[in-house]
Amino acid sequence: IFWLPEKHLAQKAHSDRVPYDLWNKQGYIRTTPGGTIEYAYIAEELRRIFDQYNIRKIGFDRWNWKFLEPWLKEGGFSETELAKFEPFGQGYASMSPALRQFESVLLARKMRHGGHPVLTMCASNAVVQTDPAGNRKLAKDKSTGRIDGMVALAMAVAVANNDNAEEYVTGRLRTI
Repeated sequence: IFWLPEKHLAQKAHSDRVPYDLWNKQGYIRTTPGGTIEYAYIAEELRRIFDQYNIRKIGFDRWNWKFLEPWLKEGGFSETELAKFEPFGQGYASMSPALRQFESVLLARKMRHGGHPVLTMCASNAVVQTDPAGNRKLAKDKSTGRIDGMVALAMAVAVANNDNAEEYVTGRLRTI
């Protein structure tokens, strides 16, 4: 799921030169109330997702976990459910192996994209940065636009592989 704040969505679409407002109407992006993405709202959305799907793991940027976790607890997430959130770094140490796994899945044609326009935009904007040791990560500061969907997808593949969840990387990976 891709979320953007509802307030100023049209202006954001204009400034980024991306049809966020159209994608919202088409269901590819969900909006959150107000001008920022509030953790309380995301916790409510995640509660609905956990209630609807059999969630096994969610890769989550560990930097912001301390802000989301209290809202999840307040939203009634059990310790078992909280354990399904796997902290994931955005630096070379975590992202380099994730990109290797992601490339392997892509090159083996084990992932279906479904023509999702937001993910397509993120893929077209993604730039890989390499350190002197040859480790790689997706670099937001080197990209010309938003890449969050590609980062999330690389994290999802890595988390699925860490969970030994073969069905996730054989064409049935579902990102919601």
